Amino acid sequence: MNVVKRDGSREPLTIEKIHKVTEWACQGLNVSQSELETAANLLFFDGIKTEDIHNALIKAASGLININAPDYTYTAARLLLQKLYKEVSGSIHYPHLRSYIERGIAEKRLNPELANFDLDRLNAAVEPSRDLQLTYLGLQTLTDRYLIRARETSGTSRQAPIIELPQHMLMRVAMGLALQEKDRDARAIEFYETLSSFNFMSSTPTLFNSGTLHSQLSSCYLNTVEDSIDGIYSTIHECASLSKYAGGIGTDWTRVRSAGDVIAGTNGKSSGIVPYLKVYNDTAVAVNQGGKRNGAFAPYLEPWHPDFLDFIELKKNTGDERRRTHEIFPAVWAPDLFFKRVLEDGVWSFFSPHEYPELHELYGEAFETRYEELERQGKYRSQKRAMEVWRKWITSLFETGHPWVTFKDECNRRSPQDHAGVIHCSNLCTEITLNTSDDETAVCNLGSINLSRIRDMDHLRKVVRTAIRMLDNVIDINFYPSARSEASNKRHRPIGLGVMGYTEWLVQRGIDWESEAHLQAADELFEHLSYYAIEASSDLAAERGPYPSFQGSKWSRGLLPIHTARETTFRLDWGALSRKVMTQGMRNSNVMAIAPTATISNIVGTTPCIEPIFERQYTKSNLSGSFIVVDPCLKYGRPELCKEAFEINPRWVIEAAAKRQKWIDQAQSLNIFVKHDIRGRDL
Repeated sequence: MNVVKRDGSREPLTIEKIHKVTEWACQGLNVSQSELETAANLLFFDGIKTEDIHNALIKAASGLININAPDYTYTAARLLLQKLYKEVSGSIHYPHLRSYIERGIAEKRLNPELANFDLDRLNAAVEPSRDLQLTYLGLQTLTDRYLIRARETSGTSRQAPIIELPQHMLMRVAMGLALQEKDRDARAIEFYETLSSFNFMSSTPTLFNSGTLHSQLSSCYLNTVEDSIDGIYSTIHECASLSKYAGGIGTDWTRVRSAGDVIAGTNGKSSGIVPYLKVYNDTAVAVNQGGKRNGAFAPYLEPWHPDFLDFIELKKNTGDERRRTHEIFPAVWAPDLFFKRVLEDGVWSFFSPHEYPELHELYGEAFETRYEELERQGKYRSQKRAMEVWRKWITSLFETGHPWVTFKDECNRRSPQDHAGVIHCSNLCTEITLNTSDDETAVCNLGSINLSRIRDMDHLRKVVRTAIRMLDNVIDINFYPSARSEASNKRHRPIGLGVMGYTEWLVQRGIDWESEAHLQAADELFEHLSYYAIEASSDLAAERGPYPSFQGSKWSRGLLPIHTARETTFRLDWGALSRKVMTQGMRNSNVMAIAPTATISNIVGTTPCIEPIFERQYTKSNLSGSFIVVDPCLKYGRPELCKEAFEINPRWVIEAAAKRQKWIDQAQSLNIFVKHDIRGRDL
C-alpha cells in the first residue's frame, strides 16, 4: 500500500511510524494499541494522503469509545493534540509563550498590552502536560470554536490556521483577566493555575474574548422593551449588538401594548407583540456571534398580558407560521397569584399593560392587591379559567419545551437589590435575576466551579476566592456593546458564580441522587459555597471599595440570602459574616447564579451544571460534529449510583434545588426530566 506525500510523490506505507504514534497515544491508558491499529487499518487505502492517515487514526480511536473502554476518548484526544501541535508550531512541542503572543498581536487578534507581561515568567508557569486532561469532545470543541485563528482572508473558503494551543489559550484568558491587577504577572499565574487545573472555568464569552481586541466577556444580558416603535426597535438593535459579541439575552416584553390597544399617534390599533417577536426571532438568526454559535434570545411575558395565549404557542410546529418563532426561547414571568388561582380553580384575568402599567412594576402582596382591585372594577380585557390557561401553557411546555416557568414574586422578594428597582425578567437560561429599566440593561459575568476537582472545603474556599476576583475583574475590563449595559454593570457590579460536576461530586462520595443523604450534602456544600463567595466579595470591597449602589441594599441591612430563605437552618457563623458585610460592604450586588454549563463542562470533562446523568453513553451532536460520550461518573466503579435523568423521580431534583436555593442570591437553571408517557396531572 502506497501513500501520497504533500509534494505529490508516492512511497510505501511505513507501519513503524504509525506504531510509534499509536504507542504514545495509548500509553498509560486502559485501551488496546493493536485494536486501534486494526480499526485504523480498515480506513487506509492505496494512495491515501499522509495528512489523512492521522485523521484516520483519530476517527478510529473516537469510534472505539464505549462504556467498556472509555479511555479511548483520551487516545483520540492525544492524536488530535499531535495534529494540533504540528499545525500551530510545526513540532510536537509548545513554543515559547512570547512567540504566540507576538504572532497574535501581529495578526491583530490579541491585545498588544499582553506583550508587557513578564512573558518568561508566565511561560515557565505553562503546563503542557495538562493538555492530557482533555477528552476528545473537549479538545475538539476547543479546536473548532475557542482556539484563536489567524485573521480571515476575504474571498477564500479555507479556514484560517489556528495560532493558539490549549494551555496558551488558558494563559491568554488569565492574562486578559489580570490586565488591571497591581501585580498582574502573579495574578495571571494564579488565574491560569485555577483554569488549567480545571478547578474553575470561565464562561464561553470570556474564553472567546479575554485578552483579545474585543474583550466582551459577559455571558448574559437582560433588557426591557419600552411601549413605542422607537423603544421596540431600539431594544432589538441593542439585542443585535449584544449578540454580536456572544451574549445570551433575556428581554422583558410585558410593557408592549396588546393586540387591539389603541395607538393614539395614528388613531389605529396595535397588532400586539407577536409581529415584533418575529423580528426579534429573525435578528437572533442573523446575528450568530461571528459564526461561533447561534444568537440566543429569550422573550419574557407576564401571564396577565392579553397576548399571553398567543405567546404560549410561539414555538409550536402547527398553526400560522407567521405567528411562530422557532429560534427564540419564550419564558413566563409568573406571579404567585396565577398559581394560587390554578390551585383554587379560580378565574384568571387579562389586563392591558398600556392602561395599567403599574402591574408591571408591582410584585407580591402589592401586585395581588392592585390586580384584584382592577378585577373588582371590571377593568380586565378578558377572563378565562386559570386551570385552562395553565393546561394550555403546560401542554406547550410538554410539546416544545417552552415557555419556561420562572417566578416573579420570589425573585423580587429575595433580591439583594430590592432598593434599586424591580426585576422584570430573567435571562436566556433563567439563572440571572437582576433589575432592568429604560436606563439600565443588566449584565452578568459567569463562571463555574468544577466540583469534581474539589478536594475539601478548604480547597473550595481557595478556588472560590480566586474565581470571585476573576469575575469581578471582568466588569472593569469588559467591552460593553451598549451604554445602558455599561451603566448598569458598573453601578451594581453583579457576578454569577456557579458550579458544574455536581453529579460527579455525588458519585465520588458514594451518594445516591434519590436519598436524604443527597439533600443533606447539597445543603452543606452550598452553605459553604455561599459563605465563601460572600466573604470573598466583601473582602474585595475592603480592598477596592463597595459597589456604588450598595447603600440601601439587603446586604447593607445585614440580610444575606439565608436570612430571606423559607428554611433557615445553618451550620456556619452567619452572624459574623453579616457583620463583616455591613462593615466592609460588598464588591458585587449579586454573587451567585447556577448557569447551565454544557460547553465548558464538555471542555473539562465533567457532568454539566447540577444535572443528573442524561445517559450513561450517548452520541452528542454540536457545531463540532457527532461524538460518542461515556459519562465521567462511570469511572468510579459505582454503576448503581449512575442513574440516568429519566430514572430519577423528578421530586428529588426539585427537593435538591430547594436546598441549594436557600444559599443563592440569584437563581438556578433547572431542568425537570419526565418520560413521554407522564400524565398531565403529574406534570
